[in-house]
Amino acid sequence: MSEIPDGATREGVAEVDSDPDGGDGDGMEIVIPHLAVEIPDPSPEWTVVIVEDDEDYRKDVEDEIRRSDVAYGRAPRVIPVADFSQAEEVLSAQTVDVVILDVRDDKGSDDAGEIILENLKATRFVPVVFYTAYAERVEPLAQPPVVQVVGKEERTDVLVNAVKAAFDSGLPIAVRGLTDHVREVTREYLWDISKQWASLGGYDAEEKTTFLVARLTRSLELTLSLDGDDRLRGPVGRALASPSNWHPSRIYVIPPIGENFDTGDLLLHGVSQRYWVQLTPGCDLANGKADRHLLVAAAPLLEVDPFRAWSMIEPEWKGIENAVAPRGGWSREEKERRTKLKKSSSDLRAESRRIILGRHDRYFHLPQFFTVPDLLIDLQHVKTPTESEMCEYTRISGLASPWPQVLVNRYNRQTGRMGFDDPDADAVLERISREIIERQGEVGKERNSE
Repeated sequence: MSEIPDGATREGVAEVDSDPDGGDGDGMEIVIPHLAVEIPDPSPEWTVVIVEDDEDYRKDVEDEIRRSDVAYGRAPRVIPVADFSQAEEVLSAQTVDVVILDVRDDKGSDDAGEIILENLKATRFVPVVFYTAYAERVEPLAQPPVVQVVGKEERTDVLVNAVKAAFDSGLPIAVRGLTDHVREVTREYLWDISKQWASLGGYDAEEKTTFLVARLTRSLELTLSLDGDDRLRGPVGRALASPSNWHPSRIYVIPPIGENFDTGDLLLHGVSQRYWVQLTPGCDLANGKADRHLLVAAAPLLEVDPFRAWSMIEPEWKGIENAVAPRGGWSREEKERRTKLKKSSSDLRAESRRIILGRHDRYFHLPQFFTVPDLLIDLQHVKTPTESEMCEYTRISGLASPWPQVLVNRYNRQTGRMGFDDPDADAVLERISREIIERQGEVGKERNSE
């Protein structure tokens, strides 16, 4: 019997030193896609569980992972599990970052690993690497880097690279950071509210739960908008407290919540493959009062001016911007061409920037994120499909508050504009100027007469 580091005991499970190279564990600079931060040692250490009933394979994999630096430049803690029946119990009792999983067990079950994966999906999130002689069986389940498949005919360095890819995806960091943050915010809030708990005594359990969930949700939202240590609490979270408060992830809700259409939904039309945004009021959608839905078009950014014009001029200007003038300088024609290109590129970029900053009532920019491309909402391009026609649209994402409200407000302002004749500003100013001068002259006369 060997002891699991978290304190439980399991047969066939071995403990591994947290730092096999004898390092001081102070953390190190790492670089993974879109992330360059100092990652501290979490508690417990970054952990890989190996579920493999063949002792030779299990030992080889364990040794390779222990000698590797797959966990952000260091060797992870390794927990080998020989018995598939114990795997779920071990996974439930541990903080696990990656699972290496065989498919077939020694009892003749061809889908033992698939069953563990399905149970994992029902209880927790952890990236999985299938390491199996039956790779073709689980290949349809592959969703790299979350679910990867490596055949046992491959070299063990292929498996090590797959485990490294799971860590480098940033998923273990995100899961650890989020878990620590939710736990810390929840703990802090519940102890704070305990001082006033007696005042909630008249409410039943459901009302108390609703109150707590609403308040905790708001606490999580607010703390994630802060800077410094409060942004993501816990050692891993604090390491990630460097991004700005603006990020596309704050705009989108992917996948959208619930099964029904909601205000702000980003939709994809199945036939045309064009994007639309739902602006129908949420109350009409919830109460089934929307005989027709109000949709506004969201076109790929570079299909719409001024972005389209800018995208055509920008490469030409960038191609000559830093060119060295020949001896004797540029010709007059070339100078004029360069001046014109520079001005056109600058003007179009400035207008595009104005739209991205939200300073144009007609257009609204939705930035690229995951599978969503850069889109430009045109509040003058409207469609009103019937309820039955909405089956042609797929919900790609929701929009987080306050973006749906911003779009509805922009649309109302755009469609509710009242036109009027432009006043003759020059004539008005000229009249006022004359009146000022005349008034000063009269004041001067009064003073002279005194």
